[in-house]
Amino acid sequence: MKQYIKPYIPLIIIEVLLIALSILADLYLPRLMSHIVDAGVLRGNVPLILNKGVAMIGLAALSVILMTVAGLMAAKISMGFARDLRAGLFSHVLSLDFPSFETFGAPSILTRATDDISQLERMAVVALRPMVRAPLMFVGATYMCLTTDVKLSAIILISGPMLLAVVITIARKSIPCFRRIRELMDKINLHFRERLTGIRVIRAFGKESYEDKRFDEVNRSMRRTSEQVNNYLITMLPAFNLIFNLSMVAVLYFGAGRIHAGTMEVGDLMAFIQYVVQIMFALSMFSMLFAMYPNAKAAYDRIVEVLETPPAKENVKVTLPEEGETSLVFDHVSFSYPGAERPVLSDISFEVKAGEKIAIIGGTGSGKSTILKLIHRFYHVSGGEIRLNGVNIEDISAKDLRSRVGYAPQKAMLLLRSVRENIGLSHDKPLSDGETDRYLSIAQAKDFVHAAENGMDATVSQTGKNLSGGQKQRLSIARALAKEPEVLLFDDAFSALDFQTDKALRRALAPMTDRTATIIVAQRVMTVLDCDEILVLDDGKIISRGTHEELMKSSTVYREIAASQLGEEVLYA
Repeated sequence: MKQYIKPYIPLIIIEVLLIALSILADLYLPRLMSHIVDAGVLRGNVPLILNKGVAMIGLAALSVILMTVAGLMAAKISMGFARDLRAGLFSHVLSLDFPSFETFGAPSILTRATDDISQLERMAVVALRPMVRAPLMFVGATYMCLTTDVKLSAIILISGPMLLAVVITIARKSIPCFRRIRELMDKINLHFRERLTGIRVIRAFGKESYEDKRFDEVNRSMRRTSEQVNNYLITMLPAFNLIFNLSMVAVLYFGAGRIHAGTMEVGDLMAFIQYVVQIMFALSMFSMLFAMYPNAKAAYDRIVEVLETPPAKENVKVTLPEEGETSLVFDHVSFSYPGAERPVLSDISFEVKAGEKIAIIGGTGSGKSTILKLIHRFYHVSGGEIRLNGVNIEDISAKDLRSRVGYAPQKAMLLLRSVRENIGLSHDKPLSDGETDRYLSIAQAKDFVHAAENGMDATVSQTGKNLSGGQKQRLSIARALAKEPEVLLFDDAFSALDFQTDKALRRALAPMTDRTATIIVAQRVMTVLDCDEILVLDDGKIISRGTHEELMKSSTVYREIAASQLGEEVLYA
């Protein structure tokens, strides 16, 4: 967090100086007033009243100007800090490895990046001046009280600590509640996100009432916790007013006695009262800070928790050569997800070279997609190693590794931008019309893209909601091809395509896959018939391998999968 505050230290120093000068002006005003009353009003000295009055007006105006400039500077500091912190958090989240990212979860990260940072920004805007002004005002006004009348100052030395004790006690009780509120906000965001994205499923199964009840539980918990915090804060103001009023009564009572005894002037008592008001105002600013502090502290801790999470490890030892035959090797690879009781993959070994196609097929949960995630180094292997062109991928930079791998994921995630920009995501410059057309043609997406208004420059809505499942998959495939990678990974990327489109797409892919090492994860047997080798996975292990013809003879599992599909797809073969 220090790196985000450091650039603003010079402005903060100027801010402190402006506030200190303003406080000096404010502290001198009661002394002028005391002099006007004792030497001017009580003695009828009109010229002195006018001269000192003009001085008071000048000091008050100076104080207002200084505080206005300080306010503008505080806004600049707080908003600049929030901007830098958002940018830093965004960049840091992108650098986290997947286990760390999944530990926090997307809804929680969104809350931290928006609401929590906004909470710190509001705290800085509102509290930066009081944070400096309150202690300086308290110390300065207390000193002025002591120099005005030491005995009467004993009242302040009693009431001041009482007020601070009230504020600190309430703050200590509030902090856990505010932390709980931030956690409940995460849950509320999670519920909203889940219900908004899954609204069709919820309505299709008639579960609106059930979902309302689940949300109501979290919502009621938020209400109870918020009421508890509010009750704590409500008690602060009455307690503050009680102590303040008792202090003022005591000052007036004992001050009147000292005036009667001739040990104190009327003007000094008026000045003393002004200093008491300034002390109480400083303590009230403290109370305002403590009212805001617990919420800001909870937000601060949550942001720091993300920022202090180490980024993905980079153990760069080797730079991959630009030339040479592509090969990808799994050498006795095993993998377990964090916290899992059993491994997802066990002793996986295979090799795929440029111009070869390997298919991975198996039941749900057999570990097919996990293999592709390991190739991208989204996760690190638990045992064995993966080598690209003879080099362990753990020794290659993530940027270098991923620049050589094209990936069409199981869920075709498209971004809110044009078709051209989505396809050219791996390029620094926009693709030309010819380049875009080429990849669209291979992916069998050219017709529906050109039929749309604005064609290649048509906007794809967030997550591709304005496209069908098959259209999204074809654009995802075109995006993977546009990378011109050495290794192509298709994670069940043909599942939403009809049989004819699937066949045409694979035929169009042939010239490109002749130059790449290709791995296809699929559920449909027809998608993998032309692969050089098919791996059959079951419970994270390779139980059979071979061509389609070989597996139909040797693998019971593969035969069952094929038999369940070929009856419907025989006309498509």
